Amino acid sequence: MYRIPFSVYDFFAYLFSGAIVLAAVDYVWGTGVLTQKDVGLFLGVAFVIFAYVAGQIVAHISSALFEQLFVMRFLKPPSVLLLGNKPRWRVLKWIFPQYHQPLPKSVQKRVKEQASSRNCWAEGEGFFLHVYPIVTANERIQGRLDEFRNQYGFSRNMAFAFAFAASLIFLAHRYGPHAVRIHWAFLAGVTAICLFYRYLKFFRQYSYELFIRYAELPFTSGIESTRVQL
Repeated sequence: MYRIPFSVYDFFAYLFSGAIVLAAVDYVWGTGVLTQKDVGLFLGVAFVIFAYVAGQIVAHISSALFEQLFVMRFLKPPSVLLLGNKPRWRVLKWIFPQYHQPLPKSVQKRVKEQASSRNCWAEGEGFFLHVYPIVTANERIQGRLDEFRNQYGFSRNMAFAFAFAASLIFLAHRYGPHAVRIHWAFLAGVTAICLFYRYLKFFRQYSYELFIRYAELPFTSGIESTRVQL
């Protein structure tokens, strides 16, 4: 049986973000390729291929800038903040309030007791890597986590694509040889910000779901006598 070679995530996360980048480049350069009334089969197939490739590049850059640099090094990862770690600066909690919201104290306590029962004293990324294989041994939970991963990946890629489009249109408005409307840059910029907040929501929810499931697992040893704080 014939199968479509793209998954749902491929279609939305890669093709859509790549299409935004290609549309912005086409608009700024004024080539008019994407505004033709009659798009032939060859052009249509070529657009899908180029959009997919552009989407892969967008995913790589957005992961490096948004995830590895901004979130992990500047905001702190959600796996740390959920367990009560303080933000780097208080103003960040005001700008991103939901992202900095920790787990309830009772849940934090149970997560730490669970780790103690399993003789795990790791913190940060090490603790996340300890929790992940234990929780995802359940295929149903793995499937739910994959949904959050796909959602935050889509939002992250699209946020970067719209931010790129906004920057490109703004620069073209100031220095480009073709006339472009600045309000498109404004709309793209607002969309990028909204999608970035969505990215943070789902990125946090991924670790939130993981820790909630971990907290409800049965203890593996005499926890009452070995309670420690990570």
